[in-house]
Parts: sequence; structure tokens; C-alpha cells
Amino acid sequence: MSEPGDNTRADEVPARLLAYESRALTYRSDRRKLVRALLLTTLVCGSLAVLSFLVGERQVVNWAHSNAGEDTFTHDVQTFFLRAPRFVMYAVFGLFFIIGLDRKQRFWVHVALVVLVLELVAAGAVVRILKIVIGRARPYMEANDFRPLLLTWNSYHSFPSGDAADIAVSVSFFLYFARRNKLRLAAVVVIALIAFERLMNKHHYPSDVLAGTYIGLVSSFVMWHWFAVGFPIRAVRRWLGQDEPAPHAAQTEGSEP
Repeated sequence: MSEPGDNTRADEVPARLLAYESRALTYRSDRRKLVRALLLTTLVCGSLAVLSFLVGERQVVNWAHSNAGEDTFTHDVQTFFLRAPRFVMYAVFGLFFIIGLDRKQRFWVHVALVVLVLELVAAGAVVRILKIVIGRARPYMEANDFRPLLLTWNSYHSFPSGDAADIAVSVSFFLYFARRNKLRLAAVVVIALIAFERLMNKHHYPSDVLAGTYIGLVSSFVMWHWFAVGFPIRAVRRWLGQDEPAPHAAQTEGSEP
């Protein structure tokens, strides 16, 4: 039986998705799970933003910068290792795509394609438009002014962080579907590493990083929910080979003997 308010029961999840369950992941979603994920993301990002403003965003950036390597070589090595998880995630979803093609498993191909769409739309187009419209100066300029609608001057494209949005999109799959908390924790650590690198190199303020993370996670969670229960756009659902969305729990329960 489904919990009160659920609109997707375990036996109503498309069999195509259940067939790909592993020990680490489960591809189930319902409205309550989506709402919980969105509320938790809003609470965490909002709380950290308020905390950073209370402490002082410039002070947080200076603290992160002070923890960078003193010499150029150490700084470059430290930056490389902090950025590494981002490229590891690219490799993971690239591997999903290759395995899906090789084994003719459309599911993994579709997972990689959804991530690509999120990267292009959420972490790419939306973030880039906001950067240009807002025009916030980066911390290394030692200025707090805004120059909106500058198309080419990247020094005024601080808010929001594209790197933070990018890594949030990449790990969102594991945050939303992981059954083990260790995997979720690893995803959070990856986000924290990229965020620290952006602060350490004075490319972003904390609010920039948090806004980018929020945009990436919120858009991704919505997309993953639709992916699991069936996209609302019929043409997309048909192209992905998804079953029709499950009927409302109340209707289903009413038809049971």
C-alpha cells in the first residue's frame, strides 16, 4: 500500500526502471520525495547563505584564499585535485553512455542524455544569462559593484557560479536516487570541494556558489522526478520509451478488489 499522499506505489513504477535497480541505486520517485528534496535543498542553501552574510562574504573568501598553497606549484596542485571530481563525474556519465550503447541498454544512454540537457540548459544557458544580467564583480577585483548586461567582461560574471551549478547537476543523480547515505555524502563532499576551490581562487563569493548549487540541484531534481515517473511531455516520453505515468493512488486503490 502507498503512504497517504503518494501518487506512485512501488508496484506502479515502470518495470523498465525496476529492471535496472542495483544494490546502490533505486530509481523511484513520487511527489513527496520531490518536495522533500526541494525543501531540504532550499533550507540548506538558504541557511548557508544567511550564515555567510552574517560572517561576511569577503571574510569567507579571504579565509579560503589563506588556505591555498603559498607557492605557485603547491597552489596549482591543490587546485587540480579540488577540480578533479568534476572531471571524474564527466567520465562517469560518459561511461554510462558508452555502456548503454555497447549493451543496448537505453536506460543508461538516457541517463547520460538527461545530464547533458541539464548541463546545457540549467548549468549553461540559465546561469550564463543570470551572470550577464546581474553583472556582479568577482572577489579578485576587490570591488563589490555591479555592471549588468556586460556580454564579454568575465570579471563581472560572478553570480551565480557556473562551476557550482555544473557539479550540482553532475552529482544530483546520486543525491536523488542513492539508497545508501555514504553515496549521498560523497556527492555532498564533491560539491563542497568545487565550492572551496572557487572561493580559494577568489572567483566567487559564497552566495555565488550557493546560488549555482541551488539552480543545479533544483532543476535536476525536477528532471529526475519526471525521468522516473514519466515526462509530462508526451513526445519526450515516447522518445525515451517510457511507460505512461502511473494513475493517481486514489484511483488505483479504488479499482483494487
